[in-house]
Amino acid sequence: MIKAKDKRLFALLRELIRIIAGRNSEAILEVLFQKKNVNEFKIADKLGLTINQARNILYKISSFNIMDSTRKKDRRKGWYTYFWTLNNIKALQTLTRLKTRELRDWENLLKSRQMKNFYFCANDGIEMSEETALHYNFICPECGKLLENVPREQKIREITNRMDNLKKDLEAIREELERITPKYKIKVKKTRKSKKINKIKRKKGKKKM
Repeated sequence: MIKAKDKRLFALLRELIRIIAGRNSEAILEVLFQKKNVNEFKIADKLGLTINQARNILYKISSFNIMDSTRKKDRRKGWYTYFWTLNNIKALQTLTRLKTRELRDWENLLKSRQMKNFYFCANDGIEMSEETALHYNFICPECGKLLENVPREQKIREITNRMDNLKKDLEAIREELERITPKYKIKVKKTRKSKKINKIKRKKGKKKM
C-alpha cells in the first residue's frame, strides 16, 4: 500500500521507468518502491518473469545510473545473486534531465512553426515543410492528393500546451526532490556569551549541592 505522501513520487518514478524500459516494465516499481536490496529472484517471481527477463529490465534501468546493487555469492552453487535498490534521488534527477531535454526540443519546434509554413496530406497523414512541399509541387508523393496548409495558430497552441505541461512536470519533480532529499543540520558554534551563561549555571548548581 503506497502512502498518500508518496503517491506523486511513485507516479514520477513509474513514468521514468516507462521511458527507459517500456510500459511493460512499469510493474517492477511495485516490487522496488521504498525497499532496499531486493533479491533479483524475488523480483522475477513477483513479476511472473524468468530471471533473465527480469535482469534485462533491471540492466536497462541501471544503465541510467539510478539503481544501486550488491551481490552475494552462493557458496554451494557458485553463482552470484544480485540485490537491487532504486535510488529515488538519482531517478528524479534523471527524469529532470530527460524532461528538460524534451522541453528544449519543443522550444526549437515552436520557433520553427512560428517562422515557417507546413503542409500535410489528410489522406496519408504526411506533413512537410513548405520547401519540401514546393519540391513536390504541393502534391502528396504517396497518393497524389493536393497538400493542405497546416493551420499555424492551432499547431502553435498544441506545442505551447505541451510545453506548459512539461514545465508543470518539472516543478513537480523539483518539489519531490526537495521533499525526499535529506536535510543536514548545521551545527552552530556557541558564542562567548552562551559559554559564559553555561559557566554561571554550572557554578550555581555546585553551590546548591
